[in-house]
Amino acid sequence: MPPIPEENILSINIKTYGSFVKLPINHLAGHTVISIDVLRSSSCIVWGLVNGASKIIPVDDLGSAVSIASRMGDCVLAGERGAVLIPGFDIGNSPAEYTEARVSGKAVVISTTNGTGAICKSESASNVLIGSMLNCTAVAKRAVELGNDVILMCAGTGGEFSADDIYAAGAIASAIQTLTDAELCDLTRVSCLVYDRWKEDRTELSKTKHYKRLVSLGLESDINFCLTRDLTDIVPEYKNGVIEL
Repeated sequence: MPPIPEENILSINIKTYGSFVKLPINHLAGHTVISIDVLRSSSCIVWGLVNGASKIIPVDDLGSAVSIASRMGDCVLAGERGAVLIPGFDIGNSPAEYTEARVSGKAVVISTTNGTGAICKSESASNVLIGSMLNCTAVAKRAVELGNDVILMCAGTGGEFSADDIYAAGAIASAIQTLTDAELCDLTRVSCLVYDRWKEDRTELSKTKHYKRLVSLGLESDINFCLTRDLTDIVPEYKNGVIEL
């Protein structure tokens, strides 16, 4: 990517929320929200679009997801609850399922335990970008280009903050700081420290609740993939109920 011209570099505020249930939706106007569910929803969305999905429609409610997919016809219905594939859905929430053969040229309707709720709740923001480790630098650059103050919206797990999302938020916030001056809230500052400490050794991250849950389900390969940095430079954006490039 070309560097951002120096005359366009601004100072921005970066605020992090550990769970989307705490997001003050009446304060989102004028902000760029980066929605993060690194394990695994935002990673699946990014990877699905890398592999040619025409668009992705995030839906918070399972019944609504089924209804939308039924009306659309030729689409892929994706989702999970508790990290487990929903019976009757085409695919779950593993990026390994979002192959070119499965999603290329198709719309994907997705509903997940936490990630899609975080995206849908952010809709009143000026811009909603989908952030992950897979597109960490690209999403940071796009946020700086937009010039708004940034909210790093971690999906969390069950209404609580999740260390894996905080780790990814720290990676994105750190990337933003390489591009512009930034004022950090306390949680953003802590997330940067977490990322810096754990980026070379994930031993402590592997002890955290959601990480261990995925390992117990045999999904360690998903974890390793989702925590790989900068595999792509695409930046999905959510607008009018749809995520597209």
